[in-house]
Amino acid sequence: MAHENLSKGQQKVPEADTFFINSDATSNNEFSFHNEWLVRGVAVTSGGPEFLEKIKRPKRGDTLLLWVNKIGIVAAGTVLDDAPVIVYRGGGVVSPNEPEEYHRMVRWYADLRSTPVSSAEVVVFHGTNPRQAFGALNKGKEAILALIASRVEQNDIHDLLSRGKGRSTEIEILCQARRGQGRYRDELLALWDRKCAVTGCDLEPVLRASHALSWQGATDQQRLDPHNGLPLIATLDALFDRGLISFADDGAMFCSPSLLGRHRELIGLPAPLRIVLREEQKYYLRMHRQRFAFCSPPQD
Repeated sequence: MAHENLSKGQQKVPEADTFFINSDATSNNEFSFHNEWLVRGVAVTSGGPEFLEKIKRPKRGDTLLLWVNKIGIVAAGTVLDDAPVIVYRGGGVVSPNEPEEYHRMVRWYADLRSTPVSSAEVVVFHGTNPRQAFGALNKGKEAILALIASRVEQNDIHDLLSRGKGRSTEIEILCQARRGQGRYRDELLALWDRKCAVTGCDLEPVLRASHALSWQGATDQQRLDPHNGLPLIATLDALFDRGLISFADDGAMFCSPSLLGRHRELIGLPAPLRIVLREEQKYYLRMHRQRFAFCSPPQD
């Protein structure tokens, strides 16, 4: 049974791969088009079959770290598609100098352009700067991803605190919500009988208050709306946050193709939500499905 498997303790989340991708093509005289990548929600390589093969490597749900020479990591994103699309000049290339480019759809969830992870910081954990157009991040991966997550949260908190005086109570409530704490967490748990939305686990210290509509894409009202989230144990929270699972209006679980059969069996997926969803909850979950390009029926 799915719930039995999930309740046996902390299950390991199937490991998503992480890759560096360098935006500075030599054919562009080292000019970086990373701003355009973030606007369009793409990652790009070019230069022939070798580079097409490189950008084929990431699976849906894998992480891309956008590297700009002499700056560092300026964004992190989740791959949303299963294969690259070849785009030709006149048909949507990012660089006007390229006859063809190879595009992947990416949700750039971490915009670090104002506070990039510097070359020096990457060297501390990875041992060197990424020197190729595209390559896997293995050494130091967990530390670098943790640093990115921490920096994104710090940036969001800083943005809230910089709004000025006179709104201290409101801003504190928003800061707590960004950390998955305070009123947002309490009201979210109350909607779900203070249990995990899938497993029914009622050990509150291990439950995480996930947002369906991302913090970056939400208004302040939506950030505090308890319908915009699910209380989930850590494993499911990580899968939901990475777009490896989502939920239909009837509560059935969608599973990404990146979750192989052995992954699903290990964790006990798919597993439905425990309660009938309200219309407000369905709205936010539809936003989550659209964000991660879930367009096929839930997997049996």
